Amino acid sequence: MELFVVGIFLWFLIGLSAVLFIWGIWKRSWKALAWSGTALLPPMLLIFMGGSGIWFRLCIVPPLLLLAGAYYMKHHWYNFSD
Repeated sequence: MELFVVGIFLWFLIGLSAVLFIWGIWKRSWKALAWSGTALLPPMLLIFMGGSGIWFRLCIVPPLLLLAGAYYMKHHWYNFSD
């Protein structure tokens, strides 16, 4: 039962990340993109640490890209949130 609850929680985080990503792009919010990357980090980190192939190691890239995009949006697009 515990594994089922953990799986539901991880899928919830993935869904939350997708919703926050769409919301962040639509509303041009760097905070939503940062929370999206943060929500996606635990599931992808588990895949990253558990996998042995290169494709499993690349799972850490999407959360890092979201966090880098949020950083870029905050620091380089001054008049982006008109």
